[in-house]
Amino acid sequence: MKKKETLKFQSEVKRLLDILVYSLYKNREIFLRELISNAVDALNKVQFELLTDKKIEDRERELRIDIKTDKEKNMLIVEDTGIGMTRKELIDNLGTIAHSGTMDFLKKVQRKKKVEDLDLIGKFGVGFYSVFMVAKEVRILTKSFRKGSSAYLWVSQGGEEYTIEKSEKDKRGTRIEIILKEDAKEFLEEYRIENIINKHSKFVPFPIYINGKELKRKPPIWTQPKNQLKEKDYFEFYKYLTNYEEKPLTYLHISADAPYQFHALIYVPDISTDFMELFTKEPGVDLYSKKVLIRKHSKDIIPEYLNFLKGVVDSEDLPLNISRESIQDDLIVQKIKKHIVKKILEHLKNIKEKDFELYVKIWKKFGRKFKEGIISDFDNRDLLSELLLFESLKSGEGKFIDLNKYKESFEKDQTEIYYISGESYKSIEKNPSLEIFKEKGIDVLFLTDPVDEFVLEHLKVFKSFPFKAVESSDIKIGEEKREEDRELKDFIDFLKNLYGDRVADVRVSRRLTKSACTLVNPENSPSVQMERIMKIMNKDYEMSKKIFEINPNNILIKKMISLYKKDKDSDKLKNIALHLLENQMIREGLISDLNNYLERSEKIMLETL
Repeated sequence: MKKKETLKFQSEVKRLLDILVYSLYKNREIFLRELISNAVDALNKVQFELLTDKKIEDRERELRIDIKTDKEKNMLIVEDTGIGMTRKELIDNLGTIAHSGTMDFLKKVQRKKKVEDLDLIGKFGVGFYSVFMVAKEVRILTKSFRKGSSAYLWVSQGGEEYTIEKSEKDKRGTRIEIILKEDAKEFLEEYRIENIINKHSKFVPFPIYINGKELKRKPPIWTQPKNQLKEKDYFEFYKYLTNYEEKPLTYLHISADAPYQFHALIYVPDISTDFMELFTKEPGVDLYSKKVLIRKHSKDIIPEYLNFLKGVVDSEDLPLNISRESIQDDLIVQKIKKHIVKKILEHLKNIKEKDFELYVKIWKKFGRKFKEGIISDFDNRDLLSELLLFESLKSGEGKFIDLNKYKESFEKDQTEIYYISGESYKSIEKNPSLEIFKEKGIDVLFLTDPVDEFVLEHLKVFKSFPFKAVESSDIKIGEEKREEDRELKDFIDFLKNLYGDRVADVRVSRRLTKSACTLVNPENSPSVQMERIMKIMNKDYEMSKKIFEINPNNILIKKMISLYKKDKDSDKLKNIALHLLENQMIREGLISDLNNYLERSEKIMLETL
C-alpha cells in the first residue's frame, strides 16, 4: 500500500505563495516561462550526466519538452525528459526556498508599502511557485535519472501544505499537471502558449512540442556568424537569457580559433550595481562545451570583479567529461578566460573613447567593480587604469575625466598626477591646500569614493607619472622656500611650543595663497581620509600627527605676528592660535576634545566684544 505524506511548506514559501496568488497579476504568463526554464535546467543536467555517467535511466530517450492541453479537464501539462527528482529533491526544491534571489524578493516586498508596485516577478528567482498564479492545483509526477529510482507524486493547492507519495512512471523526467483557475483558461489555447514561448523562450536549446507539434527554434546565437545577426537578435537573446526588459548597455560577440577555439557573447546589463548586489549573488556567465552546458553561473570563466556581466562562453576544445568540481584547474579554461577578460576591457575602453556619454552610464553603475579589478587583477591593471574616471578641479562637479585626459592637461614642467580626497566634491573644493593649484591652473583629481585611494596606492603610477596627494608635505608647487625673517621664525617657534605634540611640525606654506593656515600630511604618511578608514577597521589605530602650515601673507597671520611682537605671553594670542589649529582639525575630523574648543571660542568672542 502506498503511503501518502502530508508536509508543510516552509514559512517563507507560504509568504511567497500568498504574494503570488493574491497580489501579483500583472505578469501571469511568466509562469510558463519559469516552468520551461526549469525544464531546460533539468535537460541540461541530464545531458551532462549522459556524457559522464553510463548508469543512467533511459539513455536513448530524446531530450525534449512537451506542452499539452486538456480543455475537458481544464488542465495544462508541461513535461520534460530531464534529470527528474527524488523524494528528497522534491522537498528541497519545492517545499523550501534555497534560492537566495527568492529570499531577496521577499525582503524587498517587506520594504515596499504596496506589493502591487513589484512588477518584476521574473527577476527574483520565484520560479516554480509562479504557477500558483494560474493554478487551482498542481500535480508533479517525477522520476530521477538514477538507476533503480522510484517515481513520486507531489500535489498542492498552494495552501500551507503539500503531499508526496510513491507513484508509477515508466521513464525518467518530470510531468507537471496544472489544473487552471477559471480566469486562466486562456493558457489552454495553442496560439497563446506559442506566443508566450516566442516572447520568452525562443532560444531554448531543446525542442519544444505543443500537443505533438514541434515549434521552430533558433540555433545558439553565439555560434552564428556576426554578419548574419542584427541588433534585434542580440537583444532578443539577452531578454531570454536574463528575463530583463531593459536593453543591455553594450554587448560583445567574440569568436576565436587560436590558440583555442571558442565563442562568447557577453552583455553589460543596464541595471545598477546596487540592484545586482541585492538580487544576483552568482556570476552571470554560463560555460558550455560543444553547446552542452557545463556550468551555469560559472565562477571560472570570468573574474569576480566582472560578475555583473551576463552571457555565455562555449568552447569546442573543452573535454566533455571535465569535472564540474575541478574545472577551475583546467588550463584551457584559464587561457580562454584570459583572452575574454582582455577583450571585454578593450571593448569598454573603445566605448570610452568613441561614446563617452555611454561609458559614463556604464561607469556610474559598475565603476566600483573596475576599481576592485585594479586591486585584484595584476595582469590587467594597466588596461583597467584606462577605464578609471574621476571628477576634477577643472572638470567641475558631476563631470568626469579619465587619466589620459588629465595627462593631456599637464602644465609646463608638471611631472606628477595630483589628487585630493574627501567626502564630497563641494567639501574638497573648499580645501585650502588647493589654492596654489587653482592659481597656477593645475588640475587635481577629486577622490570621493573611500576605495579610490586604495586604487591609486595599487597603481602607484600611470604611464610613468606618479600619483601625488596635494596635502603631501613635499609638494614642490609654489614659490621656492624663502628665508624667514627673525620675527616670523620666532612666531613659528612660539606656535611649535604652544602646540607641542599635537602637530608634527609648524612651517611656512608654499601652497596657500589666501587662507591663513592648513594641515598637511608628513612625507609618506596616509591621508586623513585613508586614516579614517583605518580607524573604522581598527578602533585602536592612532591617527598620525599632521604638519601645520601658515601663510605669512594672510591678514590674520600678520596681525597675530604683530600681537606676538607686542606681548609674547598674551593669553588672547594663545587662544587665537589654538583656535586656529582646532578649526583645521575639525575640518579634517581630527579633534576629539570639543569642550575645550567651545570654551575657547566663547573667550575669543568675549574679548572681541
